[in-house]
Amino acid sequence: MKKRTIKLFLFIMFIICVVCLYKVYINYKMIKEIIKQPPIVFSARFKDGDKGTFKYDIQTKKAEKISDYAFQELSYSNDYEKIVGVVWEDRFQGLAELDMKDYTLRSIISLKDLNKCVKEVNLKEIEYDGPGVTQLRMPKYYKDGYTFFWGYYSTVICYIRKEDGKWNIRILNNTDSTGHNYFLKKEQETLFLETEKPFVENKTETGIIIKKTIDKDDEIVLVDGTDENAFIDMPDDMSKIVYYNEPKIYMYNLETDKNDYISSQYLIWQHMLYLKLSSDGRYLFYTVGDIPFFWSDYYRMNFFIVDTKTGNKVNLNRWEKGDRFYGIDW
Repeated sequence: MKKRTIKLFLFIMFIICVVCLYKVYINYKMIKEIIKQPPIVFSARFKDGDKGTFKYDIQTKKAEKISDYAFQELSYSNDYEKIVGVVWEDRFQGLAELDMKDYTLRSIISLKDLNKCVKEVNLKEIEYDGPGVTQLRMPKYYKDGYTFFWGYYSTVICYIRKEDGKWNIRILNNTDSTGHNYFLKKEQETLFLETEKPFVENKTETGIIIKKTIDKDDEIVLVDGTDENAFIDMPDDMSKIVYYNEPKIYMYNLETDKNDYISSQYLIWQHMLYLKLSSDGRYLFYTVGDIPFFWSDYYRMNFFIVDTKTGNKVNLNRWEKGDRFYGIDW
């Protein structure tokens, strides 16, 4: 009886070892494929006082500083050669971009000049009262200019471009609800917008995603029930929407109207904070923030990557308490 028990124990241990080794091998293969993608970029202020914009190496799990400026709300250009973001510091406030080849900074437009622009479309000016939470949100490259949410509780998406040395401004969308995220398809001037507008009456913790053609009134509800603290993301061809509906991550196909399950992420005293697809749409990077006790600090960030086809997941990093993140893109 004793020998049978020992044999059973050894067999179980053997199975566990095989499963663990297989998991390590799968993760290794997955990382080898992922590193072919452009690097993850983020802006942060770490608890040791180091602040700026960083490039994250998925293989070594190390962050390399590429700018002393913290590019808040940052996003890549379509060719991944530049990033645009908000600089919200005493030395400069406004939109700026960073060249990913030599990491040189170029200011695009200052807050002062932006305030001059928004007067033309009867928007309220933004005042700078020191480094911190910016009221200029989610700048993105669009056509030969830039788009952004104007104001912290944003309902307006603006588009600015320079013509003959002068900035021109246009409002692309103005809703009665705060916008969480947006995506623009320049060929057809199609806008996808995630808002806090409740899909079901008296259910304010969920929002909707709408599709509309700019300058037209048509709106189509595509997905409901996105997590209140999570952003959606879309691949470059904007044929799908990836979103989180606790505890599952889904990929919604706009052409087939089908939801595909990707993976599960259970949250215990946590929030989903960022969702970012890789350039080819194969992998999904997301972050989970540990809610601080009595909100005494910032979220403690956890980095994950999941294969959208196989559902295999890798936990990349768990950052320190006190590290603050201002923006992430991949």
